[in-house]
Amino acid sequence: MTEREIIRIDAGSEDYWHARREAFALIREAERAAKRVAEAPMYLHGGYDGHGDVIPVENLGPYEALDKAIRAIKANPTAVCILVAQRRTWIGGYAVASFHGDGGTT
Repeated sequence: MTEREIIRIDAGSEDYWHARREAFALIREAERAAKRVAEAPMYLHGGYDGHGDVIPVENLGPYEALDKAIRAIKANPTAVCILVAQRRTWIGGYAVASFHGDGGTT
């Protein structure tokens, strides 16, 4: 392991705990978004057409929220490290990182 690969942790610093709080908040948000995707209706009522038939509207909001939450996790190295350490590399069908048996992540 090279000097650049060694992760130094100062568990007494405010920066360390701030990064952890932020990372866990991102993970919770992604988990809530995944739950909304699982429970949300696929279509919403969009009114009626000229023949009186219902116009279905795709309910894309929950999917967009989950995608946004996953992108936020991927952009946060602390959140990715937490999930990899827990061997939880998928949330709601989205990969957040890949785990290698040697401890590396991508």
